[in-house]
Amino acid sequence: MIQIDVIKEKIDKKEPPPPPPETKAPPPPFVPPPDIVIQVDAPPPQNTITTQSKQPTPPPVSSPASIGRPHVCGDDYYPAISKRLGEQGTTRLGFTITADGRVENVHVEASSGSERLDNAAVTCATPWRYKPAVREGQPVAVQWHTEVKWVLH
Repeated sequence: MIQIDVIKEKIDKKEPPPPPPETKAPPPPFVPPPDIVIQVDAPPPQNTITTQSKQPTPPPVSSPASIGRPHVCGDDYYPAISKRLGEQGTTRLGFTITADGRVENVHVEASSGSERLDNAAVTCATPWRYKPAVREGQPVAVQWHTEVKWVLH
């Protein structure tokens, strides 16, 4: 027969841990002070003197009118390479209509997106003729603009 003795191990009692240190509460969130607007009296009104001009308003200028067939850049002006490439768009032209009805200083104000079409529009518009604008019964030069639409059919 075997005899076994169970020996219980002696457990030392540990002391409880110290309490946690005291922590300070976080400061309250910062709220900026409100903007304060102090109303001051408005400055006194200023006197304004308006004088009327002795010069009369110039009489209105009549609009010029195209002469002959409508101003259209037809198939004759459509560049062949632009047709093959399928280029289309609208070119806005600006120019001067002289007192004798000729077109001068033709320039592109807004491109069609194709330099070829824009150049063709300038070439097309150069020979155009107008009945000039009139002021006080006399023909006068005026600035004018138009759009040339390039559409393949």
